[in-house]
Amino acid sequence: MTFNNSILLILKQYKSIEFNELLSKISSRYTNSSSAYSALSRALKNLDSLGQVKRKDSRIFITDKGLASIHVEMKEKLVLKLNEAFKKPLINLEEIVQLLIVLSERASESNDLLQGAKEYAEFTIEDISALQDAITEQQEFIEKMRSLLGVQEERFRELDFNDCLELVFDKKFVEKASSFVNDKIIVKTNDKDLLEKIPEVWQKDASIIVDKEFSKNLFDILLDNSLSEFTIYLENIKCVASKGMVNCYSSHKLLNEFNKK
Repeated sequence: MTFNNSILLILKQYKSIEFNELLSKISSRYTNSSSAYSALSRALKNLDSLGQVKRKDSRIFITDKGLASIHVEMKEKLVLKLNEAFKKPLINLEEIVQLLIVLSERASESNDLLQGAKEYAEFTIEDISALQDAITEQQEFIEKMRSLLGVQEERFRELDFNDCLELVFDKKFVEKASSFVNDKIIVKTNDKDLLEKIPEVWQKDASIIVDKEFSKNLFDILLDNSLSEFTIYLENIKCVASKGMVNCYSSHKLLNEFNKK
């Protein structure tokens, strides 16, 4: 709800109010009294030009046009959003909770607002209760699925299925990787800055191919450029590096062995 509508709600509740009293009610929104004074003055000037408020002596009143504006706010915004959200409550759960909190807080401060909400609402307390029951049922279902997934996770480990291991691309990773270099190490990258630092003799098409005896030299270059993007192919392990991290892909047992190095 806009600042203007917040002012209209206060005026609706108090019928008429002094400027300084209204200022005290909105000042908590601002870091200092000067900012609050300026914002309120601008808002009242705007509302007055729209015919939604009027002044008489030192007091400020809400007009019929201002009252109508609040009813539109309730009908077309908060309550309308809740009406739509309750059509698919579990999908819109977070939105429903947020809107209900806002509506209940504002309705507790303004009886007129509460009456407007009652008039336009298509949902009831029973709908809120039913949603709680649906959440409980969904929680039980999710817990059951979680348990079943845990069993399947263990079974796929036993089957030595494909797995992934995320590590920091640092000296510890290089030590692990070095022990898994067979005859050659292959690296692929599209990073031009990185390729400029790789000796041309190691480059072949889009790949960097290095014999095992020079693997330390290559790893030193990669360490110095750990934020680059590149893929290292070790013995049955694919390591995708990006922004200082590396995701290693292989069978579960082999990655366990790799991580213990």
